[in-house]
Amino acid sequence: MKYNKSFIAVFAVSLAQGSLAQTWCGKNFMANQTVVPPGGQFVLPSKSDTPLLSFQCAPVFRPYLEEDAKSAAFIVDSPIVYDWVAGAEPISLPPSGTSLGSLDVTISVGPIHATANVPLNSTGFQIPVDISKLLSQKTAYNVTCSAKYSAPSSSKSQKFKTSASLLYLPDTTASVTKTDLRTGALWVRPADGKGGAFAPFIPQGFYVAFDPYLVSNLSVIDSLKADGFVFHCLSPSKQLLNRPLSRFNTLHAYPPYDNLTAFQMVIDKAGSSGMNYKNLTAVAEQVNTYASIPNLLNWETAHEPDGNSDPHNATWLTYDLIYQMDGYHPISIVLNCQDYDFSPYVTGADIVLHDAYPLGINGTFSPVWNTSCTPDFGHCGCDNCQGTMYDVKARVQTFKDRLNIMGFDRTKSVWTTPQAFGSGAYWNSTPTGQQWAALGFTSFSHGAIGSKSYHYPTTTGNATTIEGTATKLTVLIKEVIQPFLVDPTATYAYYDYQGVDAGLWHNGTTYLLLVVNMGENVYVPWKDVGLGWITNATTQVQSVYTSSQSVNATGLNFKPGDIGIYTATP
Repeated sequence: MKYNKSFIAVFAVSLAQGSLAQTWCGKNFMANQTVVPPGGQFVLPSKSDTPLLSFQCAPVFRPYLEEDAKSAAFIVDSPIVYDWVAGAEPISLPPSGTSLGSLDVTISVGPIHATANVPLNSTGFQIPVDISKLLSQKTAYNVTCSAKYSAPSSSKSQKFKTSASLLYLPDTTASVTKTDLRTGALWVRPADGKGGAFAPFIPQGFYVAFDPYLVSNLSVIDSLKADGFVFHCLSPSKQLLNRPLSRFNTLHAYPPYDNLTAFQMVIDKAGSSGMNYKNLTAVAEQVNTYASIPNLLNWETAHEPDGNSDPHNATWLTYDLIYQMDGYHPISIVLNCQDYDFSPYVTGADIVLHDAYPLGINGTFSPVWNTSCTPDFGHCGCDNCQGTMYDVKARVQTFKDRLNIMGFDRTKSVWTTPQAFGSGAYWNSTPTGQQWAALGFTSFSHGAIGSKSYHYPTTTGNATTIEGTATKLTVLIKEVIQPFLVDPTATYAYYDYQGVDAGLWHNGTTYLLLVVNMGENVYVPWKDVGLGWITNATTQVQSVYTSSQSVNATGLNFKPGDIGIYTATP
């Protein structure tokens, strides 16, 4: 099989199926149904009046390969919190105003023990761990991380313990997708099957119909390549294969693709080469078939299991099976509901996507079912949404917060699915290119580390359309935004100033500012988005991508809906 060197393709195989259940997000939604509270709400942690230690550890990368054995490391987090998040334990601290001191940490895996002093109330502390004495294997190693703490003014010792998993796999010539657990970003080799160094990768692309859009015309793939896609194919059950192509860097082919011969032709053309994720036999067959292709990015299993009220253990059973067969690629799921059975479903994923599509809906009345929508009843196209960009901002942030509460903030990441369709069914309009970009910007500012829009073909034409906007924006995401998001040393802060949503990163030299105005006309002082040191906007600020706002020495002028990418250097 031949591979086009310039066509870096990455597939994500999905094993999910979407269908409309009798309820949606646990709610009745038809006119002849009664109101029954759905339940399934996420339980927030209780508060603590005294300090707690949230002690966690994780390998820097998942998986590690034999070639990484000498350079492996673990991350240790030791923040002081006042919420009973998963694993939090009471800790006695010295009097206020005195040094907190450090933890004596030991990481144990098999015969290997590594120790280090870790500052208390720190995050991202790395401890080198040589794992070359371990045998590489498909089964993850159990890791014990223990800590001992004595306050500087006390001789009393306090002990803490947590656990982690180390996936240490044999080297392979097939594709490998690592996850950097410092940032949540994926790391991949060139997808031409010829090897090379691993590098960070932020997916940025679209779902696309496999049948009939791709299967009926393979030349479409050549056009997608020229446009810069990374290609994501979705199976009949919404199985997902991810491949890079050019204007966007990710594409999902969504079902049906029952014609497996045609599906294989699409895979071959794209660069290298009735299934349901709950059918483990079918899952195993697909994993065996595609695990070795050189441009496989990740597996996607459940698509909207919360909406369909799938069995709570379904995502975990599939997750466990895939890891028994192939630990070289992460597993993603897509959740549709705002707050319905989040906890059980995310146990079966490394990557959690939302697919909230709020723009153009009526959040209180469904034109499809002619019923009202409330927190307990109805289906309006976007669960518990207001019909604004705020819904996506809140959904991404909420998912991040819940994973943190569950103790998964290192081991599970959040991706976003910006809305790239409309003007039908629940949606009375289609997002403009600027609105589509804003959905992505606010997602990055709230912790998303990948973006897969639904769907392609989308609006085409000039720079005001989604496709026209994506032509330029995907390049900027790769060249300007990605280096900050994947940098484990970069600091991050979030600001909300009179409706302007702003994310600020600093890599030690340069600042990156992403802004989205979700409100009215407003002037934003630099100091209110973390850049109060700016005195000369001409020399210190670069407008990388903006809609219409202007800048001066003291701040930015925003109109409703304005967006921007700025870099600033002192």
